[in-house]
Amino acid sequence: MTKIKMLAAAVTAASVSTMAGANPPDAPGVYTLGPMSPAINTTNLSAQERAAFALLEGILQSVEGKIHAAGCVALTLPLKVYSDALTDPVVGNAKLGTTPADMTLVATGVLPTFRGQIINVAQAPAAGYVGNTPVSDYASNMVFNSANNMMVGAMTQVNVMSINWVPNQFTGYVIKDFYMGNDKNVPSDAHIVYDWGLQSLSKEGYPVEKYWQRSKTRRSDGGNGQTAFVKDRLVGVVPCRIAIALSGLNQFGIFQQTGTLSIQPVAPAAATPEIDNIPNI
Repeated sequence: MTKIKMLAAAVTAASVSTMAGANPPDAPGVYTLGPMSPAINTTNLSAQERAAFALLEGILQSVEGKIHAAGCVALTLPLKVYSDALTDPVVGNAKLGTTPADMTLVATGVLPTFRGQIINVAQAPAAGYVGNTPVSDYASNMVFNSANNMMVGAMTQVNVMSINWVPNQFTGYVIKDFYMGNDKNVPSDAHIVYDWGLQSLSKEGYPVEKYWQRSKTRRSDGGNGQTAFVKDRLVGVVPCRIAIALSGLNQFGIFQQTGTLSIQPVAPAAATPEIDNIPNI
């Protein structure tokens, strides 16, 4: 066998071996038998949690645009989120980065109905930065159902400067499934809020990338509350992860947490310390 044939055979064998384990991410164990009973598949998300989660999704969608435009380059930025139910409907804001290289999103809730609640998220001021990449005019509608076990978000636009210094417009959709913990060996796990779902990103109206996302939230109860979001790119150029790790208040009437958002060139199978470091107690 010639060296070329030997090389070709080796590449083919490696490809088959790699593809043999190329299964999509499994659904969480609570969905093993299919949809959970509607009688138990409800959560007690507060108004301020809904606003905070909508803001975090808005930040993540903006970062996805930055990654597509400027590549998956390792980066860590400070992030803070605030929302409160002291007004009705709920309001909130999130700031990523440090002035003047920062961006701020504002959330404004629509009065809830028996069907659920809509949270409008917009960038204010309209222009800002993710790292050193100009990002502007973010706008979306995040819609929660009445059972608080689903959120569907439509990003109507975010403009991100491309490598050719021409703003590109991105749109996107995210669907999140919320559920309470069900670890029977840890009774307090029933008070942990989990979620998982998928996200699509489109450029100039055409789909370009897909992300798998999951989160975990522990409320403050005599201690720090913690929130983690992790998104992994499943369709795109190279593996890329966006991870958020926050801590602070998450109690009656208020959500106020600070931490970091990081971009990491790692595969979806990599460990998730942001989530794993949140105790189930």
